Amino acid sequence: MHDSRNLRRWIGAVVCVVAVGIIALVAPRLATRSPVAIVLLCALAVLIVKLVERRVHQWFRRWAEREAGRSMRPRGRSWRGR
Repeated sequence: MHDSRNLRRWIGAVVCVVAVGIIALVAPRLATRSPVAIVLLCALAVLIVKLVERRVHQWFRRWAEREAGRSMRPRGRSWRGR
């Protein structure tokens, strides 16, 4: 499971680096000439915001699950009853 997660992270990082490189090369040349470039940059910005929103949502969900797990444990004794 860790291998597939790390592989997905590396693939995602490579895709992001390639996308940023393409944008850095193409956007300055097209931005002043083409309204299509503006539309594409706006669409890319929306996709990035959605990705960040998803990751933040996952982080808050894991945090809430950890907090719920802490409140479920009995206080004063260990959960094993020793």
